[in-house]
Amino acid sequence: MINGQFISTIEKANTFVIEKDFETSSFKTAELKITALGLYKVEINGHRVSDYYMTPGFTSYNKMVQLQRYDISSLLKEGTNYISITVNAGWYCSGVMGPGYWYKFGDAPAVIAEIVVDSKSVLTTDTSWDARESFIRFSGIYDGETQDFVSPRKSLTPSVKEYDKSKIVEQIVEPVRDIERLSIKEIIKKEKNRAIYDFGQNMTGVVELHLPKGFVGTITLRFSEILINNELYVDNLRHAKVTDAFIVEGQTVVVPEFTFHGFRYLEVNGIDLDIKDISAIVRHTDLRRTGYIEVSHPRLQRLIDNVVWGQRDNYLDIPTDCPQRDERMGWTGDANVFCKTAAFNYDVRKFFKKWLRDMRNDQYEDGRISIIVPDTLETGETASIWCDSIIMIPYKLYEMYDDVSYLKDNYEAMKKYLQAQEDTLVNGLVGKGHQFGDWLSLDEIPQKQENYYLYFIANAFYYHCLKTVENISKILKNEEFAAICAQKANELLTNIREEYYQDNGLPKIDTVTALVLTLQLELVEEKNHQYVANKLNEEIIKRDYHVTTGFIGTAYLLFALADNGFLETAKKVMMVEGMPGWLYEVDMRATTIWERWNSLLPDGTPNPDGMNSYNHYAYGVVMEFIYRRIVGIEPLMPGFKEVKIIPSYIAGVDHVKGEFQSINGKIVSGYKISNNKITYSISIPKGINADIYLPNEGLVASGSGEFVFERTISK
Repeated sequence: MINGQFISTIEKANTFVIEKDFETSSFKTAELKITALGLYKVEINGHRVSDYYMTPGFTSYNKMVQLQRYDISSLLKEGTNYISITVNAGWYCSGVMGPGYWYKFGDAPAVIAEIVVDSKSVLTTDTSWDARESFIRFSGIYDGETQDFVSPRKSLTPSVKEYDKSKIVEQIVEPVRDIERLSIKEIIKKEKNRAIYDFGQNMTGVVELHLPKGFVGTITLRFSEILINNELYVDNLRHAKVTDAFIVEGQTVVVPEFTFHGFRYLEVNGIDLDIKDISAIVRHTDLRRTGYIEVSHPRLQRLIDNVVWGQRDNYLDIPTDCPQRDERMGWTGDANVFCKTAAFNYDVRKFFKKWLRDMRNDQYEDGRISIIVPDTLETGETASIWCDSIIMIPYKLYEMYDDVSYLKDNYEAMKKYLQAQEDTLVNGLVGKGHQFGDWLSLDEIPQKQENYYLYFIANAFYYHCLKTVENISKILKNEEFAAICAQKANELLTNIREEYYQDNGLPKIDTVTALVLTLQLELVEEKNHQYVANKLNEEIIKRDYHVTTGFIGTAYLLFALADNGFLETAKKVMMVEGMPGWLYEVDMRATTIWERWNSLLPDGTPNPDGMNSYNHYAYGVVMEFIYRRIVGIEPLMPGFKEVKIIPSYIAGVDHVKGEFQSINGKIVSGYKISNNKITYSISIPKGINADIYLPNEGLVASGSGEFVFERTISK
């Protein structure tokens, strides 16, 4: 696949450069093949080879690393050419991610490269290359980057790093690129050689400075998501230093290469610059947008935009939980609950192909799945929803894209995982192992019931996973294993009902999430179904429509209401004023989704707990509800080959339009209100069959094409 050796340095530098002159004669085609244990940037004859950043991406490097190929025909010339590769520790070994945890795949970065001209290898990496220090003296994912253009750069000694090249795979996912630039929206504070700026949007990326000609000095940049008393709030960054420094002597443009930050606010120290000379570069995986929602309600639109920004900011090569603090990990639970929302908004097929492969690579020998992927914690924990991702995410992607390869690729891993789950059983129920439960829920649980509640949720999802794998097994024509799953699911359900439920169908645990899961995971007997739904509705009204569910319950809450006769209640929850609720975040000037419903208190101070991310996408699942129950695009078959369209009117929102570019064509649905009339407009492409319903009317049309329905709104 690639010739050459992985080259590091004896000095184990955080960042180093290897370089070499080489000769070429006349040629037609030229290709560079390259990957690294760490990160790299390549220049040929002084020109950057590509617009990719953070390559080769974040994987469990000792199990898989991606290879990139670049067409360099336009960069080479006949005669002597020069190649320079800057190598950085990156996710491989760059720094601390919390007390006692490090990126620990190796002790020093390394790179391997080969240039092929007209199908002939003309250059490979080996110890004959020159090595030296880079002007990038340090760069880490959490601590930021220091560039020193003044100090001398010493020569280094190249060394060979042994690596099993069979673990190198072709690039799977789309690259990380610079997507757009944001300008400063407001100067918060301006002092001599110090200023604080607001870009108006919480984002992921870096800041570029244009410096006056001849400037000499040191510039430092600091970042934050919110301000307290017009100063940066950085307590939530925890161990991460999140600081860039530039020691310059005449340079006119400076920008980090191997780090990224999650921020809205910027502090510049050491220089006075005009705002036109400062820009924020939004940097993340370059995915194709497939879904859009437009509404006439400004605050609801801001919420929708916040969800999209949260996805963009946390889809930098892997689905991270947050982009700002000493974490930025691929938490599987967050990715699981948000998966369908993500697939509505963007084409995430390759993105999840790669990450699911990471998940399989990191699966423990006994079948357990990591709570984060790539697995840098190695805790071996067994949390439901998080570890259930190996089953739930492939099936969700199959539903969205009608691609059975997601099921085939992960099927054996699913079966191994189910086997591992049996090790957590006590008397026929999950009763051992670590659980997160309904993470960050606001429902109060009596202390004596905490473990009982945790294992109720774990058993509910163990049942759900058994039923899902039963269905997957049927799709893959493995009827024998489907029958095994069905039998185990039936036995488990009997045990769940005996242990956790009253005779009337209500769970013994008094929380909204318990009611929601009872309905949505089909744990309740049919005779008690509506009684439980009524109870859920009553509990939501009792809470004045405020959201108290955590990461798990929130993913199912609005659907549990809407699909059991209480759509109007679900809409009120979505539009509720005040904390806790989605629009509360908007009213507090949020431009992304928060980790907690109360990450920022009404007086503008952060939650005193300290674990405050203002850019977590899990609660962005509300957008899936808007696509499916407000815009009303509901698939009846995988890949949206058949759909049910039921647009639904929200009080106070006079215009809603949603579109989704499915693999079978673009579906558009929405409504507009004017002069006491509501007009529904729906577009269904050829190749998709739609059953179209209107509120309180039932089926009004079927097929494909353009549909317009006008109705008078009853007062």
